[in-house]
Amino acid sequence: MDKFDVVIIGSGPGGYVAAIRAGQLGLKTAIIEKDKELGGTCLNVGCIPSKALLTSSDHFSFAKKEAAKHGIVIENPRVDLPTMQKRKDRVVKTLTGGVRQLMKTNKVMVLEGMGTIAAPGKVSVKSSAGETQEIETKNI
Repeated sequence: MDKFDVVIIGSGPGGYVAAIRAGQLGLKTAIIEKDKELGGTCLNVGCIPSKALLTSSDHFSFAKKEAAKHGIVIENPRVDLPTMQKRKDRVVKTLTGGVRQLMKTNKVMVLEGMGTIAAPGKVSVKSSAGETQEIETKNI
C-alpha cells in the first residue's frame, strides 16, 4: 500500500494548487482525479473554454462593428464555428498540459480514478476499469 503525507481528491483550481504547494514543501503528495485531464470543471468545460469562446466572439464583434471606426475595412466578417472550437480546444489542452507538467515538476503523483475516504488516513481510488487501490496518508 502506497503511503503519502498528503492526498488531494480532485484536481480543480483548489486541488492542483494545494498539490503543487505540498510538493514544493517536500511532502510526498498524490492527487486523485476522476477525469482524464487535470484542472477540474473550470479548466476543462467551464470558465476557461467559456472565456476562450467569448474572446473569439469579442474579436468578431469588433470586426463587424468597430473596425471601420478605426479605418480598418473588413467586408462581411463571419464566424467559422469549427475553427473557433478548435482554438478553444487548443487553449484548454495547453493549460491542462501545464497543470500536468507542474505536477511532474513538483513530484506530485497523479492517480486517475474516483477517490473516496475509506477510513481515517486511508483513501480508496477506483479506476475507470473498476480496479480499486487503497492508499495511506497523514492528511487528506
